[in-house]
Amino acid sequence: MIKTLNIKDVATYDSVKGVSINDLKRVNFFFGYNGSGKSTIGKFLHNLSLDSNIQNSAFNQCSQEGYNENHHQIITFNEDFVEVNFVTNSELKGIFSLNGENAGVEQKIRDKENEIKECTSKINEIETNESALYEDLLEHCWTQRQIFENFKKIRLGHSGSKSNHLKEVKGLLRTRLGITPSIENLANRYQNLYEKELKKISTQIDAKVRCKLRKLEKKISILLQKVIVGNEDVNISMLIQRLNSRKWIREGLVYVKDLGNTCPFCQKETINAELREQFSKFFDETYKKKITELKILKKAYHKHTKDFISNVDKIKNEFNPENKVSNLLFDLNEFFKENADVITQKIEHSNEKKSIKVLDSKKDELSEIVNAIDEHNQLFSNLDANKKILLDDIWKYIAQNCQEKIESFDNSKRRHDKLLEGYKNEIKSAKENIEELRNQTTDTKEAVDDINRMLKNTGFEGFEIAEEDKVNNISRYYLKRSQAQDSKSVFKTLSEGEKNFISFLYFYQLCLGTNDLQNSITKEKIIVIDDPVSSLDSQALFFISELIRDLIQRKGNGGHDKKTFFNQNISQVFILTHNFYFYKEVSLDKKFICTDYFHFIVKKTSNTTSIRGTGKRVVKDDYSLLWLTLKEIKENLHNGNTSNITISNTMRRIIESYVNFTGLGTEVWSALLKEDKSSPTYHTKRAFISQINDGSHGITDFDGIHYQKITNEQPQVLFEVFHSIFKSIGEEHYEMMMRNQ
Repeated sequence: MIKTLNIKDVATYDSVKGVSINDLKRVNFFFGYNGSGKSTIGKFLHNLSLDSNIQNSAFNQCSQEGYNENHHQIITFNEDFVEVNFVTNSELKGIFSLNGENAGVEQKIRDKENEIKECTSKINEIETNESALYEDLLEHCWTQRQIFENFKKIRLGHSGSKSNHLKEVKGLLRTRLGITPSIENLANRYQNLYEKELKKISTQIDAKVRCKLRKLEKKISILLQKVIVGNEDVNISMLIQRLNSRKWIREGLVYVKDLGNTCPFCQKETINAELREQFSKFFDETYKKKITELKILKKAYHKHTKDFISNVDKIKNEFNPENKVSNLLFDLNEFFKENADVITQKIEHSNEKKSIKVLDSKKDELSEIVNAIDEHNQLFSNLDANKKILLDDIWKYIAQNCQEKIESFDNSKRRHDKLLEGYKNEIKSAKENIEELRNQTTDTKEAVDDINRMLKNTGFEGFEIAEEDKVNNISRYYLKRSQAQDSKSVFKTLSEGEKNFISFLYFYQLCLGTNDLQNSITKEKIIVIDDPVSSLDSQALFFISELIRDLIQRKGNGGHDKKTFFNQNISQVFILTHNFYFYKEVSLDKKFICTDYFHFIVKKTSNTTSIRGTGKRVVKDDYSLLWLTLKEIKENLHNGNTSNITISNTMRRIIESYVNFTGLGTEVWSALLKEDKSSPTYHTKRAFISQINDGSHGITDFDGIHYQKITNEQPQVLFEVFHSIFKSIGEEHYEMMMRNQ
């Protein structure tokens, strides 16, 4: 069933937004005057039923939702139907109908058709489910791009198409992604490549200084592990060792030289030549040499560590990602200070073994800085290539995040495809069975007899439908007069009313059956009827109304049955007309028609069609329609697209109808012309009344003065003049009609 229509850029329909028709039901009534745009709707619906190679390109901008050529068959009655089936074609195709003898075969066909419907329903359910899963997959994969929405200077590609984005991701997943970088890595690289001003880092960790430090560390470490003591053979050595007073004595000997025999510690003359000799022998040349060597190494270590610190500090000023170099510089200062303190302690306590930390313990931190500098310089040297690599890695990251969802969808699709294949095979088999059953049936004259009976019942005599020989087991029919006459010219001799009536009777039989035995019997019909009562008398009009009411008859009077058709082969009906009496008769909801219906009013203002859904029937008669039109024009004056000619013609028809009905006659005009000539609207009213007196029905009947006055006047003034006239001929009637419409 068709759910919505949008008629756009064709005939009098807007070329930008078009006109959307929503709220479509099983039965849809469209009422509007000739030329308002009704037939365009019918022609668009008919165009949907045509093969794509012969469809009218005028409807390329129009769209619909719900029609499926595999499930629906659109049958349209309009002027083109009459032309194709009668004017240019003397033969009528056979109308398929099963008689009582084929009841058993008919039931079998219906059973197979039900199987097809059930399988089709399952297929639709699977396809709907798969479509929902696919939309969910599209959305999931698309949202992965949002992770990189802050990467504003990178264009990921496929920004306007979710399906192309998914296709790109699937293509990547068919290759080996390898190791996918983390989002932190990608973010850092983006910052370096796009947000920072890249320049080459000229400073690197000084390998020579580092090498010198490592050599010094080895020499220092050897001395630190040695126990450096004085001459053990000296008598005083045991006392010095026991008191652990080497440092104290060594420093005190400096003062002994200046104080003679006075002890620098107790200030008594206890130092003699023998004691001096004992001290001298204890701190012999070997001891002094080792201490001196250690002091020299300490001084060299201090110099090289200072150089190394200076080197790292220079790097920090030039390159300091995430403060890593600053942190390393702080650690190195602490590191070297601790080692220097150890050396100092060794000099002071030379008999104790000491050890220092080696620079290689900072190898990882130093290597990280070296590698970071190398990577940075590599980025600088290969900026474009690195940007491409970053983009590739971003796509890999997205693909990895989509992989699980895609695999889940693919698994579901494989299961769905297997089920679909099974149901399609069942449908194919059922159709083959239906074809075999059709071959067991015979085409009957039932439909032809129905048409001929209806012709006689409605007073159309002198011609009938007759059968010719069958071609490919399908009967052909032609129009035949009672007198001998060439069948090819009979239709041309019919009156306009007879042509329309016989054409609609044939169309009615097509709605009940089909003229295409091979393809259409299993499809649900969408019936489009565009003004079927032109040139018909009241009896034929009533008869056609009843036939249409048969088509839209409801299944029953309870629950769901009220909203479904008695004829289950019909899916939807569109009825378009300008004839008020036919519209009133065919849409009367007290005659057991399907209650799932909707009414639409079609109007054309300033050569532009508009459609308003009313739900229930609101049209009363032609006179009420004129007031309704005038009220709507007044309410929409602010849009600025109303024609003064449309306004004045509508007002003229209302005034003429009113004065003729009330018996005021033509005398009213002379009375109205006695208005005060000083009134601002006097000349406009006079021109307006003159137009009515002229009996004008269009612009060409205006004389130059009247036409110019009416067209140049403000629309609001025309409404004031109209109201002023009714103040003279029927104020209460004016108020009632403008209020109640």
